[in-house]
Amino acid sequence: MKPLKIDLSVYKKFNFERAPVGVKFLPLKPEGIERLKKRLSFCEMFKEAQTSRPFYVQREDFYCVEPLLLGMEEPDPMLISGLVGETDELFEEARANRKIYQYLPTMLKGSVNYVVFSAIDQLSFDPDVLVITANVTQAYHILRALGYSSGEIWSARGTLAAACSWIYIYPVLSGEVNFTITGISLGMRALKVFPEGLVIISIPWTKLPMVTENLQNMSWTLISDKITGEAHKKRVDKLFEDLRRKVQKA
Repeated sequence: MKPLKIDLSVYKKFNFERAPVGVKFLPLKPEGIERLKKRLSFCEMFKEAQTSRPFYVQREDFYCVEPLLLGMEEPDPMLISGLVGETDELFEEARANRKIYQYLPTMLKGSVNYVVFSAIDQLSFDPDVLVITANVTQAYHILRALGYSSGEIWSARGTLAAACSWIYIYPVLSGEVNFTITGISLGMRALKVFPEGLVIISIPWTKLPMVTENLQNMSWTLISDKITGEAHKKRVDKLFEDLRRKVQKA
């Protein structure tokens, strides 16, 4: 694994209740990192990493659909038929459940054999994706940092099941920052991984340097954070008037 080169110390400024976690997908077993000693669902693993030493997992350590998502095994016909979702009443019919498997981001077969997890304060490798568990205010600053210098947009893509695919894999394959809200996808909800209403933001390695640099450079307190409500409307009206005068004089 390539060593971590980017300075992520700015994330300490957030005082996150739950540590951000770096995730790496590998074809070869990582050196110097221990294997997780229990089986978990994919969506539980970054929670585990928030309070543990860095660890890696392999095919036998997964509990749910993740071997399919990681290209480690062939699809289970019973799963992709959609009958599970229909029987569990998550979907009206099997056809609706079956449809999501056409869209789920997945790794190419045989490309990933190991996945490494590390909390940010112990992160020694260059992550493929940084997964952040934030409250709304923290999420506001992170998502603003994405577009601060570039005007880029973020996305909120997901499905009723297999949230892990959108948290870990979609950002890596698409290069896009993605987010979801805890409590709106079946697996994490049923397993009670987190309380409802937290924002999980996934930043791929392609966007991490820019987001991090923008967090370092931008102001975290805007005028609109201080002047709100009706006073905000009046300030914006005056701002427009002042700018129009400047344009007319130019």
